[in-house]
Amino acid sequence: MKISFLIHTIYGIGGTIRTTLNLAEELAAEHEIEIVSVFRHRNVPLFDIDPRITVVPLVDTRPGSPAQEKDHPEHRTPAVLFPRSEARYEEYSALTDRRVREHYAASTADVVIGTRPGLVVYAARCAPPGAVVIGQEHMSHNHHSEALREEMRPHLAALDAFVTVSEGDAAVWRARMPLPDTRVLAIPNSVPRPVVAPSALTAPVVVAAGRLSREKQYEVLIRAFAKVVAEHPEWTLRICGSGAEKDRLRRCVQKHLMSNHVLLMGPRSPIDPEWVKGSVAVSTSRHESFGMTLVEAMRNGLPVVSTDCDYGPREILKDGEDGLLTPVGKADAVAAALLTLIEDEGLRRKMGAAAARNSRRFDPSAVARRYADLFAELGAGDRASASPLPEGSGTGSGTGTGGGTAPDAVFEPVADCVAEDDGSLTVTLVTPPDAVLTHPGLRLVCVRTGGSGAADERIYPFRPDGTATVPAGDEFAEGQWLCTADRPGGGRRTVLLSRSVDQRGSLLAPGRLVPGSGVRHRVPHRRGPRHQLALRSWVRPVHAEAGDISRSGTRLTLRGRLLGPALPAGRPELVLRRRGGPEEEIVLPADREGPHGFLAVIDGETPAARQLTPNDVWEVWLRPAPGREPVRVARLLDDVVDKSGVFVYPDALTHKRRPLLLPRRVLRRLFGRPQRLVKVSLGYEGDNGLVLRLTDRPTDRSAKR
Repeated sequence: MKISFLIHTIYGIGGTIRTTLNLAEELAAEHEIEIVSVFRHRNVPLFDIDPRITVVPLVDTRPGSPAQEKDHPEHRTPAVLFPRSEARYEEYSALTDRRVREHYAASTADVVIGTRPGLVVYAARCAPPGAVVIGQEHMSHNHHSEALREEMRPHLAALDAFVTVSEGDAAVWRARMPLPDTRVLAIPNSVPRPVVAPSALTAPVVVAAGRLSREKQYEVLIRAFAKVVAEHPEWTLRICGSGAEKDRLRRCVQKHLMSNHVLLMGPRSPIDPEWVKGSVAVSTSRHESFGMTLVEAMRNGLPVVSTDCDYGPREILKDGEDGLLTPVGKADAVAAALLTLIEDEGLRRKMGAAAARNSRRFDPSAVARRYADLFAELGAGDRASASPLPEGSGTGSGTGTGGGTAPDAVFEPVADCVAEDDGSLTVTLVTPPDAVLTHPGLRLVCVRTGGSGAADERIYPFRPDGTATVPAGDEFAEGQWLCTADRPGGGRRTVLLSRSVDQRGSLLAPGRLVPGSGVRHRVPHRRGPRHQLALRSWVRPVHAEAGDISRSGTRLTLRGRLLGPALPAGRPELVLRRRGGPEEEIVLPADREGPHGFLAVIDGETPAARQLTPNDVWEVWLRPAPGREPVRVARLLDDVVDKSGVFVYPDALTHKRRPLLLPRRVLRRLFGRPQRLVKVSLGYEGDNGLVLRLTDRPTDRSAKR
């Protein structure tokens, strides 16, 4: 049987994309599967795609692509087939109408599945004659406007089945929009078994994940977590995701003084390695049609705190058994539930075990069986579907590369990597499963980017079980190391792709430090766009590790530790070095805190007085004692390869220093001109070095954040 999924785009990150791929991969064991992606906005999908699945992009919107069609005349003409009340209507056009219609006019699909309201309409109007047509509801009845529901009504009536992801939502659809000829039922989303080991439930970390949007109510979560930190300051909250509310969320973190406790991790794929770094999962959504993140967390052995919103959470969680449900929008209730699990390790472990056990019902095999039964009940596959695809209609995706090559035509090994507690790395081949047998002598080769010669290579043999070990004590020069595979004398190295990277052992780096020896730290990670396995290495005989940063008025306080030789006699100093423009330093006194700690205060008015451009940047260094060479202040000792944007430190605002400042102030008040301010902020760059930025803020509104 041939099954065709019609999706907005398969190249991004989102719940609909994840669950479509989960179901498609499971069905691919017995059926021919294609995913028709209306848009292709990047070269390589962010999720790995099973090579058995054919990906068919219809409209190319990739920036800079020779085939880019944003300016196609038909793409500037409004769509006719796509419903006008749909949220994404402006993105669709006469071109998308035509491409979808033409694709299915030549299609031999037995089943066509639309995955969002507008695409359900496309499926109903364009599916090949005789095909079973199914609409999926990944949101909920109440999420859609009345205008959209009415626009969809005749097309929903033309479907063979309409599938929601919760029984509660299916009941609402049946009651409020009866469809006599369409079967309305609920089948939950699926979540595969994780490829990483379950959480140990010992780390003082709470994890949340999902789109950064208002309906997720992250501001409620941040208020709740502020109450948690008041009782347990060692705990942190990690929020994984991207979205339109990122800037608003940053301001919320700053407002509630959570900069040292709330990390904005950005989008993470796959998400399982992030869940297992935590001990509790949390969701504060206002609405959830299902709750993919809840199931993902449970499958990784985490108990879940979730708002009892419509409709998914109460059908996923068993309150008091594998998680805790709280009222929507109540920060106090969320905080109380989090504290219950934080303060009772026994309960946390009991609920975590129940979560792992109960979430098995969402395994793709169980969900795919329900879909297969539905296909059979609706008569799918009664006609032959063995005709080849029209020429040029499909591109097999492989592991997300977009190539149409058969899986075994090219040797492209894929591996999992685990950062072990002792600092070693274990690399395990997962595809092809017989790689070590079919490629005798296969070796893991790590090559430093920009290096040359044997000094910039590290070679480790794969054992018969497909594993290779990078010992904790091996020297890796500072920089990026890319992982490849080869055979001795083979003459060709192959990129080693990564399925998952478990970085939990990297979080233990501070505990592995040897007094007086400086820093040697390696973090394995996936390097885009093809997800090559890579290692980021830092080697510093002396290092100033940044810690907490706080603000009081215009003053920013930085705490940290000097790692390496013991602090020499004399008072340390913080050194700000201008980047670009004339060489200049600002030297500020610092204080000791214990044998290795330091504390320094930066008054924003001091660098603001020397501002030369609207965006000045100063590097932050620490001089351990008078006469000593400064060392760069950075934050290295964790699992985050690139911390830019992850830590949201508070900004200081100060007056812009300008000639004739007093007369300018008088004129500003007389004529109502806006006050010129400078934002002074600390943050990390891509190499995790700490920098001080001075940014002009031209209006009075800047001070009212």
